Formats: sequence, C-alpha cells, structure tokens
Amino acid sequence: MTKIAVIGHIAIDKVIDETGQRVQLGGPPAYTALSFGLLGDRIHAVSKVGDDISKNFLRQLTDLGMDAGNMVVEGAETTRFVLDYTQEIRVLGVESVCEKICSNDIEDLPDAALITPIIGELTDCAVEAIQSDVLALDPQGFLRRRLEDGSIQLQPWRDRELMGRLDVLKASADEVKLITGESDPRRGTEKIRKFGASVAVTTLGQNGSLVAMGGRPSQVPAYDIDVRDSTGAGDVFLGAFMSEYLRGDDPVWCACVGSAMASLVIETNGARIDSTKRDVISRAEELLDCVVRV
Repeated sequence: MTKIAVIGHIAIDKVIDETGQRVQLGGPPAYTALSFGLLGDRIHAVSKVGDDISKNFLRQLTDLGMDAGNMVVEGAETTRFVLDYTQEIRVLGVESVCEKICSNDIEDLPDAALITPIIGELTDCAVEAIQSDVLALDPQGFLRRRLEDGSIQLQPWRDRELMGRLDVLKASADEVKLITGESDPRRGTEKIRKFGASVAVTTLGQNGSLVAMGGRPSQVPAYDIDVRDSTGAGDVFLGAFMSEYLRGDDPVWCACVGSAMASLVIETNGARIDSTKRDVISRAEELLDCVVRV
C-alpha cells in the first residue's frame, strides 16, 4: 500500500444538469482518493476547507481516508464551484475560495505527490516546497482566473522550472493548447515532454487520451458507457494512473486503468464508485487491446 500526497483544495460542487440541481463533494483530493482506495493505496491530503462545511461532507472525507478535522480553517469559506451542464459546453463558476495553501502547509510529504490546484490556491512558495521523489501535476488551477462576477477566465501558464521536475503531467486538450500554444493535441503532448515532464498525458474526453513518453504517442480509447455525471473524471483518471505508475507499470497501461476508472465514476453522481478493482482491471484490459500509436 502506497501513500500518495494530493495537494489542492477540496470543493463543494453545485451541479446543474437536465435532472435538476444537486450539491456534492468535489475537488481532486476527494476524487483521487476514490481511485487510491479501490486500487489499494492511501491518500495524504494537503487541503483546506472552511468551517461552513457540513458534517456530512466531513464524514465523507474521513471515509475516503483523510484527516478531515485538521483541514478546517476557522472563519474561512470552503471553495465552492458551480458546474452547469445544461449548455453544449460545460459552464464553470466559483462562489467562494478557501484560504491559500502555503509553504508551511507542505510538510512530511510521502515519496509521491500530485499537485492538483483548482483555482489558484497554491502559493509560489508552496509549489517550491513540494519536493517528493515522484511528482505529478494537473495544472487546471494554474490556468483559471476568477473574475469579480464568479465566472472563470482561462489564461496561459508555463512554469518551465516546475515542468522540469515532473514525472507526469496530465491535462486536457484545451489546457495543453494554453500551455504550449499548439492546437493539435499530438504536437502539444509531445511539446509538454520537451518542457521536461517524463510522461505527458492529454485527455480527449470521449476520444480517450494521448500518452507520450518518447517516440510516437499512444492513443488510449475511452471506455464506451452512458455518462451520468462527468465531474471528477480527470481526477480519478490521474489518481488511478499514478497508483499504477508508482508500481512501475507502463504508462500506457496506467492510462488504460485511468480511463477505466473514469468510466466508472461518470456512471454515478459525485465522488462515488459502485464497482470493484476487478471491474477496473477488466475494463482496462479491454482498452489495452485497442491502443494505437499515432
């Protein structure tokens, strides 16, 4: 059993879709913990929530393996997102942002750490203080800027020093374009590697993901299922990918497991998976048979 740090805010998500509106636990620590738990690993969460968080959500965090009580900041608000799926493209908004994560919050990290900001909550000093042997990054929170009306504006980001320290960088195709300037996902994925990441993974939604680690990238398909709630799919993908990667598995297989795990979480609502490790591996094996070089 491996302990893996996940550094970034927990969130409360207000999800709006064709079925109505619901409020659920979210944020990378919650979703990656699902993957870790199913694959036999443990989370070391470096996160903060406000004292407005409900006892039910604190209980969920505890059930996911986190020391939830020590995350509560008195007088602060929990980070809260609004995710509107009623439009053709998801509309994302922010209602509140919790206290920033600083360098003095980064201590006693395990050997592996996932840097997973969601809305600029990591200070520069905090990022510099993250010195685990294996580092992975989902840069989404570095690419988002909150406007006064609560809407989110995307912005370019490129921290060559950080990318040079990374073992794995996972980003969506839109995020890769902002980082590299490349509109073609394949070229963008290869460029991420040139920036220094040992393995670059670009997620493509229903078209799966691209994995580059030297030579021609591989395309891993998405598992074909009916989508109920796509929130958190990228987080469980990264969590599952890193669980396998830390066991020394081939990055293409890691992406197959990530894609399989993502397919299971989007069949449910929120940070919940109603399946077993056997289900994950079975779907991953199906996907592995369909991997192609691009």
